[in-house]
Amino acid sequence: MSAEHIPAWRKIAIKKKLDLEKGNDTTEDPLNVTTHLATGSLSKKEKKRIIKGESSTNNTKNKVSKPSKTGASKREKLPKEERESKKNKVLKDQLRYLIEFYRKKAELELPKELYELENVRINYPESSKDVMDDATGVVEIWKFSKQKQNWLIKHFFNLDEVPSEYNDLLITYFKDLQGRSKDDLSKRCFDKVNEWNEYMAKEDERIAAIVNGDEQGEKDSEKQPEEDEKKEDEVEADKKEEPELVMPNKDVVKRSHQLLKIWCNSEDDLSNIELKNFSA
Repeated sequence: MSAEHIPAWRKIAIKKKLDLEKGNDTTEDPLNVTTHLATGSLSKKEKKRIIKGESSTNNTKNKVSKPSKTGASKREKLPKEERESKKNKVLKDQLRYLIEFYRKKAELELPKELYELENVRINYPESSKDVMDDATGVVEIWKFSKQKQNWLIKHFFNLDEVPSEYNDLLITYFKDLQGRSKDDLSKRCFDKVNEWNEYMAKEDERIAAIVNGDEQGEKDSEKQPEEDEKKEDEVEADKKEEPELVMPNKDVVKRSHQLLKIWCNSEDDLSNIELKNFSA
């Protein structure tokens, strides 16, 4: 072999031998590569590390360990009574929007029954009135919000979201509602009225059947007892097949009827929404 040309592998072997004789460690020598970078199965990170001359131990030293989740303190859950108390004190923006409309736009005093709700009583003391801001000299005015109006329409029949104490405010707010929103809400209110009337009609039929059955039973009391037992069994079977009547929520029906009355234009319209056997 010519002394002028020494292969690279030979140079590495000679260098390693000299380093061992001097007591130097060559395990982390970046030139000591036994795998070709182009054909070897090294990852991109490993190739970069070899080219830069970094050791594999450097990366592990720079890593920061993440805190353990098991040791993290969890947020304590409040007792149910305390959670309910907090919830009752929070006044939703949509209900505040409705109250502000009633006070500032309609210029009406809030109904007395509304102050029975804790969240209203806290946020709107009965003695409070609109006062001009001394800093700006401006009194806040009510601003229309399509988003909040859609929320009120969506939850019009939901007494959990909009309690019955807000009836007067809702009716006043929706009095001048126009367009498709009015048509859709009117139809839904009309369905609630019909639902009540259908329920009362079935109740009248059921009561009449009971009364007539008792009268017929007195007349047939002297007849054969076996036939009576068969008839009773048939009646019980019919009762099981018929679904149990569920009374519609009276507060929802009342709210729906009040709004329809505001929108009625004639006596004929009023007769179409008449409630049967309804007592507020």
